[in-house]
Amino acid sequence: MHLALPTLLALSVLAAATPLSPRQGEFHAVGNLYSAGGCTSSSLIFADPIFGAINVCQPLDRNNNVPPIVSYKTLSVDAGCTVSLFYDGACSVPVLGFTAGVNKCVQGTKPFESAIVKCPA
Repeated sequence: MHLALPTLLALSVLAAATPLSPRQGEFHAVGNLYSAGGCTSSSLIFADPIFGAINVCQPLDRNNNVPPIVSYKTLSVDAGCTVSLFYDGACSVPVLGFTAGVNKCVQGTKPFESAIVKCPA
């Protein structure tokens, strides 16, 4: 297929004018999700980034397709930020959440549903 020069120029102008949109957005932390206590390799679900805005509640299971998240280990987090884990989807139980330090296994009394990457303003 051969296109005339004016057609090619028009297509290039349209392509340049089309804004790019992010697929998922930025991620600010990455953690391992586990289906059992103790953050063991035999219970590893997968490593998962926490996407979206900082200081905003995010679901840990964005697609409702993983087993209950019984323990969690933060692998990395933006400088100056922390990850807090919660039992509910609204990031309200427990009130301040569980702080998940880098390379520390966090396990509660029931599965985790959500997290907040807390960063200074």
